[in-house]
Amino acid sequence: MIGWLLGTAGTAALGAVFPLVNIELYLLGVVPLAQGVPWWAFAVAAAVGQVAAKTLFYLAGKGGFALGERLSKRVQSQRTGRWGVWVERFRHRTVERPWWGMGVLAVSAVPGIPPFSLMSLLSGAAGLPLIGYLAASLVGRTGHFLLVAGAPGLVSWLGS
Repeated sequence: MIGWLLGTAGTAALGAVFPLVNIELYLLGVVPLAQGVPWWAFAVAAAVGQVAAKTLFYLAGKGGFALGERLSKRVQSQRTGRWGVWVERFRHRTVERPWWGMGVLAVSAVPGIPPFSLMSLLSGAAGLPLIGYLAASLVGRTGHFLLVAGAPGLVSWLGS
């Protein structure tokens, strides 16, 4: 059981950095095959793995890497465009009300719209506290993966 869950967390982490690895397809294939492992445990493992890897995007948004510094300078120079205005508005609201930023992150993490990678980067750039980022991300992504991992059981239940 531990091997399945560690493999799932690792696959989710890999898929968070390399989009060619699709954790949703992995879950749809592995959940029905793994006997003795609850489907919800796969969802939690996938959420933990993905959030762990996406934290790199958060740190880049905070400027913790050269990539984050370059992106920050680029956004600063493009504040006049629609994208720059939206980022600045999100940052301002998040600074004023961190709970609002965490709520937006958690809600957008369930369907993944806008992409969770982008929201992770923006959360770091907006100054969302790391603990708040981790909590909101885990709640949202766990909800997402509970839906995905529960789908095979729901389909078989509906078919019987």
